[in-house]
Amino acid sequence: MFLARKITRSKWEDRHGMDDGEIPADAVTADLRTHGNSLSFWECGDGKKPDVEGAVLALASAQDRLEKVEMVWVAVEELQQAADQRLKYTQGKTPVVDLVDQHVDVCGLDYVRIGAVARRIVAALAEKRYKRFPKGVVKALLVNAIEMERLKLEDLQQRVKDEIEKHRASCS
Repeated sequence: MFLARKITRSKWEDRHGMDDGEIPADAVTADLRTHGNSLSFWECGDGKKPDVEGAVLALASAQDRLEKVEMVWVAVEELQQAADQRLKYTQGKTPVVDLVDQHVDVCGLDYVRIGAVARRIVAALAEKRYKRFPKGVVKALLVNAIEMERLKLEDLQQRVKDEIEKHRASCS
């Protein structure tokens, strides 16, 4: 099983003269912000497209604006082996009810453990376990979820709801 997290891939790849094996601080401080010494991930099954799209849907449906999403996914075993990571299932903050229970926190993080997570993300990127979802694809995922009754339009943040309504009106 894999766990997915939203990142900004360019921050991980923009090395500005760094040596191999060095991880840019901008990537860590921007994409691995913790809360309560925990880092939020979403289950994404075996890392195949539909499962990763579920993680994107969970995130995008809770955002206050519609934007592209870049995801990276890491094997659970790799996270658990890297500096003894502890996983805790928590209720995800998403209006997509069937995805709420697919949220996982990596807990008990400290300086060493967050570095281990960062190294796993670098390895996942090197192994091509990432995908960029353009804004139009994210919008289509939301529209499809509404049409499939997985998501209610009124549960979206106002700016996202306005864009979805405008899109649906233009398709009618």
